[in-house]
Amino acid sequence: MKSEVYSVRDFMSRNVVTAFHTESVRQCLKTMAKNDIGSVVVTDKTKSIGIFAERDLINRVLAPGKSLENTSLMEVMSSPIVTIEPEDSYHHAAKRILSKKSRLVVLEKGKLVGIVTASDIVKAIHKMGAQLDISRVFSKEVIMIGSEARLERGVREMFEKRIGSVIVSKNGVPDGIFSERDVVNVLAKGLKLTEEVGKLASRPLITAPIDIDGREVARIMTENRIKRIPLIEGGRMAGIVTARDLVEALAMSHIDKIAM
Repeated sequence: MKSEVYSVRDFMSRNVVTAFHTESVRQCLKTMAKNDIGSVVVTDKTKSIGIFAERDLINRVLAPGKSLENTSLMEVMSSPIVTIEPEDSYHHAAKRILSKKSRLVVLEKGKLVGIVTASDIVKAIHKMGAQLDISRVFSKEVIMIGSEARLERGVREMFEKRIGSVIVSKNGVPDGIFSERDVVNVLAKGLKLTEEVGKLASRPLITAPIDIDGREVARIMTENRIKRIPLIEGGRMAGIVTARDLVEALAMSHIDKIAM
């Protein structure tokens, strides 16, 4: 068995969905929901100029009360784009995602060939041949709201706490999760944020023991296409680990090679 550097080309998402900068947020949300993605690369007539992601929807559209129909992507996208090259290592990609707090646009000779998100890094971690300690990166604060609460409360919690999801409880027992991706899907369907969160939360709620290794977390996330896993200790919810937490754990590690 030999060890080789695992490059961006090996795990980047190649089917990049783009949207024109004059497109409305409403149109873009429909595209995101249809393709089950958390972001699009925003373009003008000649080049990529920004990224519109789930977090932009929460922070730049919903929180300030902007219209989905009358707000263009140009007004609320994250810009400028952060780039990386296909031959860079996945360890370098993790560090760049953290330092720039952005998804990475992969350019080869100036041409858009892929995108790297936290979920893509998670897939790379799943394949690597080393353990990954998450004890220093997962959050011990878990925000929970009742199933009868309105969606708008969940969105407000995400904005104010700077988090990507809230746990939904039923009769005081964790029952589901409501995330940024759920917000995209709800609005893409034309539903209002006055709906009860319990009716639209994602289920089942997948959990893991608090001492789980990061590579196993990556496996669960990859196989279930999720980005957040509540952690259980002594029969109670004691934390939550996200895809971005795994990116941070990788960036903090000295791992830069994969067993091939």
